[in-house]
Amino acid sequence: MISVADIVQTSLPPGTRVVAGKDGLGREVTWATRLRPAPPAFGHLSGGEIVLLPPDVLSLLDERLTLADAIRQLAGFGVAAVAVTGDPEPEARNAADMDALPLLVLPASVDFSLLERETSRAIAERRRAVQQQGQETGRRLMELAIAGESLTELTTELARLAGRVVALEGRDGRLLAFQPNGATSDADGRRVLERTRSAAHAWLRSVGSSSAAEPPTQAWTTETGWTRIVAPVTGRDGLLGNLSILALAGDERLEDSILASRAAAACAVTMARDHAAASARREVELNVLDEMLDGALRSEVSLIQQAQRLGHDLSQDFCAMIARLDPAPGATARSREGRWTVLEEGLQRASQARQARILWRVRNASAEIVWPVADPAALQEAIRTTRQEMGTALQAHGATEVVSLGIGRISSGVQGIRHSHQEARQALMLGRRLHGPGHTTAFDDLGIYRLIFAAEQLPELGNFQHEALGTLLAYDTQHGSNLIPTLEAFFAANCSPKEAATLLQVHRNTVLYRLERIADITGMDLNDPDVRLRLHLALHIRLALGA
Repeated sequence: MISVADIVQTSLPPGTRVVAGKDGLGREVTWATRLRPAPPAFGHLSGGEIVLLPPDVLSLLDERLTLADAIRQLAGFGVAAVAVTGDPEPEARNAADMDALPLLVLPASVDFSLLERETSRAIAERRRAVQQQGQETGRRLMELAIAGESLTELTTELARLAGRVVALEGRDGRLLAFQPNGATSDADGRRVLERTRSAAHAWLRSVGSSSAAEPPTQAWTTETGWTRIVAPVTGRDGLLGNLSILALAGDERLEDSILASRAAAACAVTMARDHAAASARREVELNVLDEMLDGALRSEVSLIQQAQRLGHDLSQDFCAMIARLDPAPGATARSREGRWTVLEEGLQRASQARQARILWRVRNASAEIVWPVADPAALQEAIRTTRQEMGTALQAHGATEVVSLGIGRISSGVQGIRHSHQEARQALMLGRRLHGPGHTTAFDDLGIYRLIFAAEQLPELGNFQHEALGTLLAYDTQHGSNLIPTLEAFFAANCSPKEAATLLQVHRNTVLYRLERIADITGMDLNDPDVRLRLHLALHIRLALGA
């Protein structure tokens, strides 16, 4: 836009002074016009004009009309500034300051008629020049986009043509391209983006699916002296991201907004193409993952070849993980769509942070991931990154869930990845049962439960549990007693009645009495090591089977 400050510097006579309303120097100027000496004096105003007040024009309109009264009325019409000759009275200056309406004092010898024509012509010529520059830049950027150049190439060319800092963000706020210039460091520019992110993203949501060909723009100025001009990048699916031009406050130019809009339109072409290619690739990746994990292999050789074409070498080492979003204690669960959004964003962040080609899919409240890992140290880093980026995504969406992780063992090949996925699922399930939500459980750490899981399809497993614990479970149900919890605490306390009493928060004699009842009901001697092994194993089986 052309601001009042621009007009003062470039179009008004030398010696023009701003005596009040300086907070409004950034107002947009659309035209210059003299106030008419006969009613209706204000009828031709539509907003944005610099209003020129020749001497005595107010007295010709109304002898009682003061400059302060005129300023208040003109402010109501949305004019950009008021220009007079002579020294305005304090009341007029106060009125201009109150409405942030710049009050300009022109040289006494100025020809108002000539000034009106020359200023209006200068505004029109400036607009034409800026529009032409915007069209030329937009055409250049669009040619690059149509030729298949990357977003980095587009933003680099824009930064060169505009001489500005340029940034491009995705719809999730990730920085896709950043081009600093000599006026600022990379870190300074990123801080400007961070300080204005909340306001910019709120505005971007409000503009919705605006025109992809001529996106609107909005500007914010930070307390550190930078202005960010933002334009939405939109496509058929709505908002794809946003393009920003950064300028030092006070050094903004009319062309900044036009260039941001034109560049956003060009970026929309490239981003739409990239999104279409990514969607097609994603569809194929999901087919590969579904076929690999769900056991519906048509041809392992063709599956491996298809994965290779996507950049995934299934002969290298992988580890399967399952990340589940569980409501935090006392919180309600989010909708499935809400959980999916957080999981997808978290995985995209994790993949980019590790620069890894991962395979993943979202099912209900869980994300199933196949990470390429070279060794246990790389696996631990992948786990840390996954938890960290999931947490970032949860925070960004104001979610209250916690992340539970199940980790399979490192393996390779289609069958190895499938086994690792089954192990991750078992680790997640048992980890949530043993520790509650929000923990990471590795299959390698399951101990005896690995044997139980290996035999979970055998009917003997359930029969063994029922034979060892069936009478105690029935007794607890019928009498409301706590024999099974007491037995669990007894083994957790290394068979110490005193420690078991501490765990249960009861008296030691209460534990001894319950242990006697267990012996009476089952007919088993709890001092017999074989009996203890049998009961302890049965409790593990009960937990593993989901009791």
